[in-house]
Amino acid sequence: MSQPNADRPDKSRLFSQLNANNCPLEKKRTIPRFKVVLLQSAIDDLMFVVRSLMEVTRFPRAEATHKMWEAYHCGRSVLLTTYLERAELYVEQFAGKGLNVTIEPM
Repeated sequence: MSQPNADRPDKSRLFSQLNANNCPLEKKRTIPRFKVVLLQSAIDDLMFVVRSLMEVTRFPRAEATHKMWEAYHCGRSVLLTTYLERAELYVEQFAGKGLNVTIEPM
């Protein structure tokens, strides 16, 4: 005679393979992150830089102004950290506005 419920998995073995977040105990892959860095620009109109930051990144005026002054005085300002494809998109958008932005790995 066969065992009852032989087609069902053993619950104790199934739950022992889950971690505290109820996720399987396999390695989680992390996406490499990149910094989008605004470089000091030769553009004299500093408000243009602020407006461009607000338009492309949707920063509020105070944060965009802070990032502009940081780039102006220090030579560079880290705008945000994101994955590669999105960072490349930001670089293209800022290049279209004439601003110098680069990508650096974290």
